[in-house]
Amino acid sequence: MKTKLLALLLCLVLAFGAVLPLVSCSTADEEGDPSTNPGTTPGGKNPDALVLMSEELDGLFNPFFSTTAADGTIVAMTQISMLTMDYVNGEVEVAFGKDEPVVTLDYESLYDATSDKTTYTFVIKNGIKFSDGVPLTIEDVLFNLYVYLDPVYTGSSTMYSTDIEGLANYRAQKYLTEDSSDDEYVTSLSNTYAKARMDELKNLYIQVADPDRDGSYDADYETMKAAILAHNPSSYYKQAVSANPAEVTSEQLLLDYDKALKLFREELMRDYKAAQDAYDTTTEPYSDERWKPYFEDPIFRFMCYEGKVNIEYEKLHNGRPDKTKIKDITKQYREDIATMEEAVDYVYEATYTSAFDQILTYWATAEELRTEYAAAAKDIILKGNVSEDGLEIPTITGIKSLGHNTDKTEVKVNGNTYKIARDHNEDGTPKNADEYDVLTITINGVDPKAVWNFAFSVAPHHYYAPGYEVDVKNNKFGVEWSSHSFMTTVVQSERNNSIPMGAGAYVATDSANRDNPAASEFYKNNVVYFKASKNFFFATPKIEKVRYQVVSANNAIGALESGNVHFISPQFTDLNMQQLTALKPNGIVTTSTDQLGYGYIGVSAKNVPDVNLRKAIMCAMNTSLSLEYYTDGTAETIYYPMSTVSWAYPKDANGNPDRVNGLEYPAVNFNREAAKTAILSYMQAAGVSQGHSDLEITFTIAGSNAKDHPTYKTFLYAKDLLEECGWSITVIADSQALTKLSTGSLEVWAAAWGSTVDPDLYQVYHKNSNATSTKAWGYDAIKADPNSEEYRILNELSDKIDDARETLDKESRKRIYKECLELILKLAVELPVYQRDVLYAYDSTVIKTSSLPSEINPYSSPLDRIWEIEFAN
Repeated sequence: MKTKLLALLLCLVLAFGAVLPLVSCSTADEEGDPSTNPGTTPGGKNPDALVLMSEELDGLFNPFFSTTAADGTIVAMTQISMLTMDYVNGEVEVAFGKDEPVVTLDYESLYDATSDKTTYTFVIKNGIKFSDGVPLTIEDVLFNLYVYLDPVYTGSSTMYSTDIEGLANYRAQKYLTEDSSDDEYVTSLSNTYAKARMDELKNLYIQVADPDRDGSYDADYETMKAAILAHNPSSYYKQAVSANPAEVTSEQLLLDYDKALKLFREELMRDYKAAQDAYDTTTEPYSDERWKPYFEDPIFRFMCYEGKVNIEYEKLHNGRPDKTKIKDITKQYREDIATMEEAVDYVYEATYTSAFDQILTYWATAEELRTEYAAAAKDIILKGNVSEDGLEIPTITGIKSLGHNTDKTEVKVNGNTYKIARDHNEDGTPKNADEYDVLTITINGVDPKAVWNFAFSVAPHHYYAPGYEVDVKNNKFGVEWSSHSFMTTVVQSERNNSIPMGAGAYVATDSANRDNPAASEFYKNNVVYFKASKNFFFATPKIEKVRYQVVSANNAIGALESGNVHFISPQFTDLNMQQLTALKPNGIVTTSTDQLGYGYIGVSAKNVPDVNLRKAIMCAMNTSLSLEYYTDGTAETIYYPMSTVSWAYPKDANGNPDRVNGLEYPAVNFNREAAKTAILSYMQAAGVSQGHSDLEITFTIAGSNAKDHPTYKTFLYAKDLLEECGWSITVIADSQALTKLSTGSLEVWAAAWGSTVDPDLYQVYHKNSNATSTKAWGYDAIKADPNSEEYRILNELSDKIDDARETLDKESRKRIYKECLELILKLAVELPVYQRDVLYAYDSTVIKTSSLPSEINPYSSPLDRIWEIEFAN
């Protein structure tokens, strides 16, 4: 059986080969209210706009840098990709051609055993236009490639990990030997420079804030400003900041100080929102009538979250605090604080003056700065390889436009002969209608993941890098090589991050359906506005207006019943199914499939640095409890960190998902005494005993409601068990968890992955990946100790990931991936929890059922061909 897939909702996943973080339960603190403002969010039974449920959005709608699945869904509405895929007899295949809404008319890949190289050939369609009417050409395709492959690119694409001919030389701007590790060296040095840059500011603060060296710090802005301007920056700081160190002055250090304070204030704003989710007043100790009014106060919640409240607990028989019973509460902040702004200002002033060194060490601000400074340092280091005359290696030799870079006049692809366009109009389009631009990408050896890396969505050069010339014949691709400034201020300009644009079926608008909406109007009050693109080359969308409405999991079915939204994806729980079944007479239809992803528990190697303590935490997790959240038969416990949908998931002798991974976790968690024995053993190996400060850990649930999450019971079980062993565990919900994961700020958390079509593990687990997942795992902490066993495991894991990309043989890859998964479990940074089904529900009185795909599968959704969806009336 063949099922057509054009996964608009997975467009970024397919294009980047990314594994995207998902919140397991769609949540939102602040939702738009369609019922009170129907002009803003057209709903009801006879709407003029199709309203779709969205999970909470970060608002980063940039096709190059978007990371969360919810944001990626918004971006994908505006994009088309080089390739898509078909699902044929349970196998995924590459799809392209005139009958597919993709950039590629024809495609093939050929391996040459003599040269040990594989060449991918793409014939680019003529006549495609971006939503603003500008043609999509080979120039845009090359611009996208050179953005993704630039050495300072830090987005979610891992195309740079593909061994494209000449790529390493281009990124380093010098000719490298085959086994050169120059890229890894540059990354390591740039991280060293980033640390030096932050240490300069931190050490100066310590000197100024604690002149008597008594441990009492105090330095306000004016004091620090004066000290900074009087300070002569060290030579190491100057090297870290500029390729011309002699030009660096204290003014730059002041800019660094101002940037740190700006990021810190933004972090506190996120914390304020997160604090509103952190204390569940329906559970102990917050439900106690004496203290409940405190925890219902948003200002108190924030102050408690920031450590400005002293909570005294009752004592257990062994003298340890009983965190289910509060004895007394003492506020350590002013009583007159009444607003969010006043609360944030209070914590901001109190913290930056007395603990700025900690802001640069432990807060998420520190990781944000380190990432930015490392990228800037990498820019400086690599620019040292470039002469004043420009790039010695101006192109990636393995990437060619045949009409610009070769003398060829025709090419044969899949047995079809195409004339190659050699003459072009000023707008980059071929002058002759019967000629085509042809792209070739040559890689060394073979790489089963490469084709999916090359399925990227093609974003418009003129929109994302205005003013930067593309002249293919003269090796100009619209990208400033290794420029941190170009990436952060041009490609990631405020407009580009806020309003996506491409050649997809829909274009950004606002509640008034205007062209060129303001960023504040495109995404407003948790509603995102789209209208049909008049220039979508493939078809005219049947529905003119589409809205995405942020709706919490708790309110999704109610919003569907009321007509405020027309399509939702709620959790597959017994209660939800009962409610949806009751709504069938009203026209509510449900459908489901296996989710391409899985739930997991993460433990940071940076914030829980002892591997034995991480293993102890995992032994405490009764992951089977997560299944109680779902309808019977719609979820299962898993034992390896991979979706069971993938062909690479380890199978037992009967071909079923393997339930034995050879480790104590999660196997022992179904026997409480065995789990407790293992925990105490790991504590002994870590050299800690009951009450040790290392045993004070926070478990964070990604979302705004801890109870409405499949891992909540697992966390409560672990909390109870660990506290029996002398730990102190706090369980909180945090709607900002995914943002904090990107900065490596969490200790233990529960979330979910959205997986990809290929089981490649590079992005999420390889030591050289730039993905934010490596920050969440705490890879920097592991790599900081080259003599540790964890470092050895990480190196072995990365080598095996590389090995799996060097063969097309599935059985070999299965074997290697099982070994990789076992190594990930030994690092104890990720514990797999569950594989579940995904549930969809829609109102058939609004959406014509026959306009939806007749079949869905783990790689598709009912919204895949959204331009074909029609209203029922």
